[in-house]
Amino acid sequence: MAFTVETWKTALTERLGQWRQCMQQGGGTSVYAFVSAMTLWPVAAALHGGDLGAVAALGGALAGVGGNLIANRLQGWKDETDAARQLTAAVATEPALREELDAMLEKLDAVARARDALPEAERQWFRETLSTELARLGHAPRYTAQLTGSGAIAQGPGAVAAGQGGIAIGGSVQGNVSLGSGGEKETRAQDELSEAEHSRILRVLEAVAQLSSATGPAVSNRDHDLYLYGKD
Repeated sequence: MAFTVETWKTALTERLGQWRQCMQQGGGTSVYAFVSAMTLWPVAAALHGGDLGAVAALGGALAGVGGNLIANRLQGWKDETDAARQLTAAVATEPALREELDAMLEKLDAVARARDALPEAERQWFRETLSTELARLGHAPRYTAQLTGSGAIAQGPGAVAAGQGGIAIGGSVQGNVSLGSGGEKETRAQDELSEAEHSRILRVLEAVAQLSSATGPAVSNRDHDLYLYGKD
């Protein structure tokens, strides 16, 4: 089966059961790093198995922010616990890495999936712990205010929140406000990649090819289009 963003989401959901216990047993200290590690592990596992199609999926999830900082780490991870340990140390000093992780977490709805995998009684702990970590990092990524479900989060001074299907706006608003039907986010067609996206994914593929050169043949330019488009 081809590795796509959708199969990635499925693999992530299957692995999230009991994730808090796994984090505690592995000595994890960061929810942000552990959820990031669990989200990325299906990609890392696919690469360990020689499936470079996973790189195209990773590149699609990281549109607009690069991807090399994540790609260069994947093959050095032994498992999710090891990945979380390395990410915990790295995110404290690498804001560019945090930007890549945020884009990936948003694309995969990973924060909402991790929250929903917890018992109801533990979800407040999750929100508070994640918010505390991000505040300590001086970091307020876009995905923390996005929810899947009927709950709501208000962030920052003077923040307001609305439940499912609602929108709450504090202060003055200039310009247009557009809402999709039923509160769903609009998505653009992605029948083919733009030239910029194509170039960015090629850079990620090259980074992984360099890491893989010791254990297999280098990835050719012909292979790039095969992985991206399924054709020569």
